[in-house]
Amino acid sequence: MKLRYAPVEALSRLVDDLRLAEAASLSISDISDSPILHSHRILPMSVGILEGIVEGHPKLGTGRPITTSQVFYLDTELGIARTLSRWYRLGVSAETGRH
Repeated sequence: MKLRYAPVEALSRLVDDLRLAEAASLSISDISDSPILHSHRILPMSVGILEGIVEGHPKLGTGRPITTSQVFYLDTELGIARTLSRWYRLGVSAETGRH
């Protein structure tokens, strides 16, 4: 049996983005076109994922409740999260009222 969770290209982009974030070389303008996730919270699962109301998602549109793919990077001070598939800008948190 073969199991492929994600294409190599997607994982490569994820690694590149994580390197930028860890090196503090990521600017908000780099992700200005990313979807915004309002009323977000991390769900208690075996891997971290987010749920919230999405705005501006290229496939899911706006105004829908969604759960993301696995979260690999989260910075609540900058209000950003990187999942397997994309960056999200974080709106107001459902739990704290902050990013």
